[in-house]
Amino acid sequence: MGKTGDGTAASGPTRRKVIKGLGIAASGLALGGGIGAAAPREDGEAPAMAVPDAAPWRPAATHGHVDVTWSVDTSQKLVALTFDDGPMPKWSPMVYDVLDEERVKATFFMVGERVVRNARLVHGRMDRHEAGNHTWGHADLARLPHREVCRQIHRAHAAIATITGREPRHLRPPFGRLGGATLSAAGELGYDVTIWSIKMLEKTYQHDPPKLVDYIVENTTPGTIVLAHDTGKPDRLVALRNLVPMIRGLRAKGFEFVTVSELMAAATPPAPPAGQPLTQPVTH
Repeated sequence: MGKTGDGTAASGPTRRKVIKGLGIAASGLALGGGIGAAAPREDGEAPAMAVPDAAPWRPAATHGHVDVTWSVDTSQKLVALTFDDGPMPKWSPMVYDVLDEERVKATFFMVGERVVRNARLVHGRMDRHEAGNHTWGHADLARLPHREVCRQIHRAHAAIATITGREPRHLRPPFGRLGGATLSAAGELGYDVTIWSIKMLEKTYQHDPPKLVDYIVENTTPGTIVLAHDTGKPDRLVALRNLVPMIRGLRAKGFEFVTVSELMAAATPPAPPAGQPLTQPVTH
């Protein structure tokens, strides 16, 4: 699965949230605003099928499956902060400054063309952090065919690796929307997909920041992946301006901040229900 934010090798988690055989190939899966079918494309066609053609097909990567992770099963008090859509001049430097001051690691899901345009913003700022892939142009992958999804991911990968010096291994599709082509492209390019388990509710608490802090601190559990943004509409500033009390509130509860790769490496298999054997007997 690549490397952690500090350069150490990362192993895949023992148990991840995996989408397989759920009949989503033709309809797609929309995440983040509730689960449902992805919107049809402008040309009226349904989102692309998971397999790019009718012939036998296997991904070019070494693994023939794609894992989709919302959170990680772990007994350790670990949490992964993630920031989407940057880097952009207004807010990204502020986020880096806060994380440096608080000595917190995070994972930045970067938009490739913004990395190229704003390379100066990330130079020297990624030492403790991990870079993730958020496509080249923040495209809705659930509306695109396999080949175009591959292009969006591959082009962003090259830009992020070159400019940050960190080769991304985690893909977060924009808007959290998964179409079948997203999974087939991720498999072909060696990615697994990382979504989130709790997000900043900026609009809900725009005028009551302390309640947003309480919401994040009270609802974070071991293995949580938190979604925030380092650019976007002004209401998102309510989260960024309150990162310090969130961080300190979580630390007061014993949480440690890690990158997504480090969180996955700390996964532990869930305990079996009481009285259930660890393995099933073999019958002939």
